[in-house]
Amino acid sequence: FLHENGIIHQDLKPANVMVSAAGHVIVGDFGASSYMDRCGNGVTLQPTDVVTFTPLYAAPELKCRNTEGLVVFDERVDWWSLGVMLYELAMGSV
Repeated sequence: FLHENGIIHQDLKPANVMVSAAGHVIVGDFGASSYMDRCGNGVTLQPTDVVTFTPLYAAPELKCRNTEGLVVFDERVDWWSLGVMLYELAMGSV
């Protein structure tokens, strides 16, 4: 739902993922989120000079700047964070 509407959470981590009494997953803390414009092919990279994230769960591209000093990313950073959380769930730590 979020990515379909152009929202990149950008700071997914266990503290920001909750489960309701009915068993529904709730994602919270959108303070670091970004809005991603969509183009014809559905993929738009998000360039920014200000990035907020939790290093342990952050995708590598959030930690690097290009030659213009910008961080360029898209919704795949959220999938990376989800993968880190699933790894932590399976292994007990990261």
